Amino acid sequence: MPYADSPTIILGADGFLGRNLVERWTAEGWPVHAIGRAAGDFTDATVVDRALRDAPKAGRIFHAITKQRTGQIQYGIQGELLRDNARIHLNVLDAWRAHQPQAKLVSLGSSCTYAEADHATPEAEFGIGRPHPSVQGYALAKELLATGCEVFGKQYDMRWLHCVLATVYGPHAHTEDTRAHFMAAMIDRAIRTQASGAMEFEVWGNPHTVRDLLHVHDQIDAILAADAAFTDCVLNVTPNAPVEIGDCAKAILAALHWDARIVHPPGSFQGAGYKSLDSTRFLERTGWRPKLSVEQGVSQILAGRQAGNAHR
Repeated sequence: MPYADSPTIILGADGFLGRNLVERWTAEGWPVHAIGRAAGDFTDATVVDRALRDAPKAGRIFHAITKQRTGQIQYGIQGELLRDNARIHLNVLDAWRAHQPQAKLVSLGSSCTYAEADHATPEAEFGIGRPHPSVQGYALAKELLATGCEVFGKQYDMRWLHCVLATVYGPHAHTEDTRAHFMAAMIDRAIRTQASGAMEFEVWGNPHTVRDLLHVHDQIDAILAADAAFTDCVLNVTPNAPVEIGDCAKAILAALHWDARIVHPPGSFQGAGYKSLDSTRFLERTGWRPKLSVEQGVSQILAGRQAGNAHR
């Protein structure tokens, strides 16, 4: 396994994906060098340069740092998200070239980079069209990252992979209103509402909104499968199994054994109505498939919360 042969640098090690990546490496016994917020502000080039200069020579760098917000607040800060994320990504690219050129840079992307469409979008449509207005600046910074990997890789003879991911939920996911993605937010809201004794479950937006969805452990397995099979490309890394948000809400109620009525508050935030990726290229070459259904994933989260509460 390549991850056992040399250290892996994980950037964003105390974020949602980063924490799960570090836990996976630790569980497998693979050498890992975790870089988190204690290293400093990654919009500062000197901070990033120092972090990668002082890190051990690595076989892989997983770049999971991003500044992101969700919900209505996004509309008012797209300039800020573009500015800060573009600086972070350019700083990472420069420090990769200067200090870790032997490492393959695996950057983690978002489906919001693709333009709105009424079909599952393949890699050939990456960078074509305009993304949803709520993510315009953030998406442009992610596109810059993917393009930056390509042009730095070509000019300086370095290896890279840009993985475009599903909406991810699971341990360590953000649950704050302005940071949580839909599944983590719904699970947290359902647990709190059920505990209050209420029998109505609020689900924001249109129940027929479509997304790709993966438990974080399945998504990490998919990223590792992609890394083993692909290099020097933008790659969709999802299960080709889009779900409707309304069906996810029903799966949450089933996992909670909660016979509540689902209600949809008028005027709640609604992003792109349909957002799904065509990951046929990835799936055909790797044979990867997710291990957890939505209901199984939710049940695993509930079991983890119960275990955590029992130890308090």
